Amino acid sequence: MNTILIIEPVISDLESMMGFCRRSSDSLTVVPARDLQKSHAVLKERQIDLVLCSTSFEDEEQCRSLEEIAASYPYIPIIAISDEPSRDQEHALSAGACACFQKPFSRYELLEQIADLAEASNTGTVQGVPLHSLLQMYENDGQTCTLHVVSADGEGYVFVENGNVINAEYGDLSGETAFYELIGWDEVIIDIRYFNGYRKHEISTPLISLIMEGIRRKDEQNLSDTAAASALKSRRKLQQVSVAGMRLALNIGQPLTIEFNSLNNKLESMLVGMIPDHCLIITTPSHFIVTGTEVSAGTFIVVKFTHMEQLFLFRARISRVLNTPQHLLILEYPAVIHYHDIRKTARAAASFPCLLRTQDGNAFNAVFKDISSSGALLKVIKNGNDRVPDIDIKQQLSLSCSLPEIGEQLELSGTVQNFKKDEQGIRIGVEFTQSYPVLDQSIDRYLQTIKLR
Repeated sequence: MNTILIIEPVISDLESMMGFCRRSSDSLTVVPARDLQKSHAVLKERQIDLVLCSTSFEDEEQCRSLEEIAASYPYIPIIAISDEPSRDQEHALSAGACACFQKPFSRYELLEQIADLAEASNTGTVQGVPLHSLLQMYENDGQTCTLHVVSADGEGYVFVENGNVINAEYGDLSGETAFYELIGWDEVIIDIRYFNGYRKHEISTPLISLIMEGIRRKDEQNLSDTAAASALKSRRKLQQVSVAGMRLALNIGQPLTIEFNSLNNKLESMLVGMIPDHCLIITTPSHFIVTGTEVSAGTFIVVKFTHMEQLFLFRARISRVLNTPQHLLILEYPAVIHYHDIRKTARAAASFPCLLRTQDGNAFNAVFKDISSSGALLKVIKNGNDRVPDIDIKQQLSLSCSLPEIGEQLELSGTVQNFKKDEQGIRIGVEFTQSYPVLDQSIDRYLQTIKLR
């Protein structure tokens, strides 16, 4: 289902174009607007795949409305509708339009153009592929597109023309500064959108240099964050346990942090396979792939990962390096693993109900699975609700509950830090956004009551 915005000041022409579009296809949703102000309101409120824009507005310079929309939304294709194409066509195309049709227009030709451009507006969504890998692929293919990059850190845009990154935007940033922010994000979702060419060429640096610099900055930031975290928290004694004959608490797809003695930076990897008591198979960190640096068999590395809010680490030897069909490292199975608890506060297993409210006012029955003075883990079960809430990272929630054996009704507010959906419902990790003495005392008394840290 594609959505078209029609911008036309003459109401009879607006109604005519709306009727034509609606009759021509059941897969088109048509939204009308008669001026630029209304158009911007619509574009901010909903997903628009294509704009049909008149070139004739009273008391307006030629194609000004069209040009302003093209500049503000370079990832949405625009078709100009003109009374005088001989006068308007050149202006419309230079202002960012893909095509210009004259009134009365050939309905068949216009419909064909609408179908093609609405399809090109959003050609797909990619998840699980790093931004730098997608950009390298588009460079090889000479693609032109806008990449809408979304992660827990925010959203931004990378503009690609004939395979070259020409600009990027993130908040108030643009150019290389914005690009380095976006290239450093993890777990991104990328929408592949149209690009009308209406962006200045602020970036001329070759792609490989951009990626290398982005990785360097990310590694520096990770190192800085790690140093800051170490300075703030007291040292905790590591515990260790033998894993001989045991399966590590690792699942396929588990993110890993890898440390090489030859590098100061921490690198990212992922577990893709395991044979207990024999070997682990992990992805080669992108640093080596991008730079073309070789990884040698026999090298010892340190592997870190988190599980159930505990930090685990072990030392392992690389027994084999694979570069085809995928870049993989095969590690010897560790004999000993070290771990310590990374929770900021004592947390207790729990099982008591609460009422969860989302920002849109919807309420759901939920159950606490564990709780501390700083946060909690909740479970919303489908059987107890008509549906489960639509949850996103950083979303605000409010909770109403009464702690067992204490009887105090608590109203809590929190921010979603993580969530996981399954067939039964959704598990939500919440960090409390406010701290009240009554709240802390109640939870501390509850933890003491059940005698769990």
